[in-house]
Amino acid sequence: MDFSVQVVKHVIQENLAKGESVVCSPASIDAVLRILALGSEKSTRKQLLNLLGHDNIGELNAASTELAKVLKASEDTKTLEVSYVNGLWLDQRFTLKAEFEKVLKEVYHAQVSVVDFINQPDEAVKEANLWAEKETKGLIKEILEEKSISEGTVLLLANALYFKGTWLKPFNQENTENDFFNLLDGHKVRVPFLNQWCEYFSYGTTNECQVVKMQYERGPFDPYTTPIKTFSMYIFLPYERNGLADLIEKIKIDKDMFEKQIVKLEYVEITKLSIPKFKFESFIPLKETMKQLGLTLPFEENCRDFSEMINAASPVYVGNMFQKCCVETNEQGTEAAAVTVVSEDELGFSYEAPPEINFVANHPFMFIIREDDSGALLFIGTMLNPQ
Repeated sequence: MDFSVQVVKHVIQENLAKGESVVCSPASIDAVLRILALGSEKSTRKQLLNLLGHDNIGELNAASTELAKVLKASEDTKTLEVSYVNGLWLDQRFTLKAEFEKVLKEVYHAQVSVVDFINQPDEAVKEANLWAEKETKGLIKEILEEKSISEGTVLLLANALYFKGTWLKPFNQENTENDFFNLLDGHKVRVPFLNQWCEYFSYGTTNECQVVKMQYERGPFDPYTTPIKTFSMYIFLPYERNGLADLIEKIKIDKDMFEKQIVKLEYVEITKLSIPKFKFESFIPLKETMKQLGLTLPFEENCRDFSEMINAASPVYVGNMFQKCCVETNEQGTEAAAVTVVSEDELGFSYEAPPEINFVANHPFMFIIREDDSGALLFIGTMLNPQ
């Protein structure tokens, strides 16, 4: 998932420069790129496989199967809800290649619908939006507008990722208090903060920030059918009010970061843990970012390499790619959703036990929602203003 993570980091830096909070899903981006790789051939497939870190389609499909197991819909809706699904809408003028459709349904569990983009574009848009709303439990109600569809639209490909987790250590609503959150421009806003006192969490520090790991309650576990799912939110809080840009510039967000560094967090008593309640939505154009990071061939108008996906005489290329995300954190836990549509200074964590540890997130910070056993990164975001 490293390429998708780098896309997200690039998006975060762009939005930070504009002074805007943002949340993205590497896992959702990764899903649509894998399907694009499955349906491509020649140099386009080679470029996609290289950026996705796989040598061949068999290896890619095997990895996709494992990720789908981790993010398989949870039946325990009281403490943990996870949904990770793919959808494809194909214009009635075309047909999918039989092998592509077979793998799409068996490995990627995609819903395939035939629509009329030319004569009934509004119905196609409505159908895609209803699908997104259903799969994200109403968090994301609209991913397309009618103008999103043109006469040249051949298909729409989407991934929806939904997560709702209950804190392993919930915040008492009676302890929620209004306090000041310091903005990057020096101003302050008064917002509700979730508070806990004298409770144990996994904690560590770097040269640039404090880090705390807040675990969600685990989902159902069956050693024969369901892998352990251990989801956590990590908050990276710079020491300085305006230290987030420097932190994101220096931090290396990848698999090694969590395997070699986050694991060194110590389970210690935190005298005061205080984080703001927040809920916000992000719309993220991805096409130009991906081109800047090396994924160029799928977007070329004369691309003829998607012949493994669709029966078409003319070139078929990716006209657009974007993602819409929503995240909410409160006393009970976190609810987040993402829909992705297609038309080195390492931080060394250390721990020194001071007499008292306070983690007060009253200025801009970064957060990551991760499945700890597999290493899957569901959401990465920055909070610049909870108001």
